[in-house]
Amino acid sequence: MHTLFLISDAVTPSSRWQDAFPDGVACTWDVAVSTGHRPDLVWLSAGASGWKDLLAAVLAEFEGVVAVVVSNFPNEREALSAMVAGAHGYCHAWAAPVQLQKVAQVVRGGGYWIGADLMTRLIGVVSKRSAAPAEIPKELSERESEVAREVAAGRSNKEIAVSLGITERTVKAHLGAIFIKLGVRDRLQLALSLMGGKEGKPP
Repeated sequence: MHTLFLISDAVTPSSRWQDAFPDGVACTWDVAVSTGHRPDLVWLSAGASGWKDLLAAVLAEFEGVVAVVVSNFPNEREALSAMVAGAHGYCHAWAAPVQLQKVAQVVRGGGYWIGADLMTRLIGVVSKRSAAPAEIPKELSERESEVAREVAAGRSNKEIAVSLGITERTVKAHLGAIFIKLGVRDRLQLALSLMGGKEGKPP
């Protein structure tokens, strides 16, 4: 496994990123391409000029690569832009090393990472922008269907528990069963699958 952080005159990896990935390589895009790097995971900063174009170039250049966008000021709009552009992860540039390692583990495993709170808000944004209504698969039970609809609407576990008159622990149990039945890894994949995968376009 090879981890790469793309730098520029204005962007370098944080010391926490370096602590998390001591064997990681930090270099410019030109160097990464010219030296034949073949990373499985690329990190880039939303602070870099033209970062969305750079992300597209990364995904086109390195077959099978997954990308994580880091930001000094994480927000829903930027997160949505990153995920629509093909990133598998979006997080704070100064997250703790153990958190960055967890992000890497999740995205390498095929999942998505944007953090629990931001993910809930982002699902709400996606839901409002999607033209496709949530379609509930028949394999879900009646209660699981109710929980799935609440997730697709962007509600947190606590809000779902209050709405349905159940405990947060029960909500988590239903979500676990839903993820297994539908073959999804997280709330964002669930919401997108229920809405036909139509993420919408960022403003």
